[in-house]
Amino acid sequence: MTQNLASEVTVKRRPGRPTVFGIDNPCWQTMTEQMSLGKSLSSALKAEGMPSYHAVMMMLRNNLQFREMYEKAIENRADRLAEEILELADEPMPDHLEGPMASAWVQQKRMQVDARKWIASKLKPKMYGDRIDVSVTDTRISVLDALNEAKQRVLQDDSNVVDVQAKDG
Repeated sequence: MTQNLASEVTVKRRPGRPTVFGIDNPCWQTMTEQMSLGKSLSSALKAEGMPSYHAVMMMLRNNLQFREMYEKAIENRADRLAEEILELADEPMPDHLEGPMASAWVQQKRMQVDARKWIASKLKPKMYGDRIDVSVTDTRISVLDALNEAKQRVLQDDSNVVDVQAKDG
């Protein structure tokens, strides 16, 4: 049984009393801290005393305070993954590896770097995304073009406008 409330989520997992995860429950803080350290949401929810994935999604929909905590954790996770990329890239190859084993080690590091790079680009695209904005907007105004357009409008005007001469006086 699940209730949609703005400040708490009730989840019934097993027979007995349902578990209530209010916004003041420390599980939300623990979960977002784990995500800030680089863990995925699924990994953070595997710990004892954590709500279900469904409960997290309900809390995201219904609680602005939690949504802000969660979004900050996502940004922190992207930053942590970027730091892990540097750690993986700087890690020296073990001395005992040669030939195919050395190649396999390099491929594994490349795969780890690529996975973190891809995830970071999706979590924080403005910072880590590959998209480069190359759009150019020309905001210059041509005075000659504007005068020619005005002249064309006057020539096409069919109203009965009479030129007026100024009186000398």
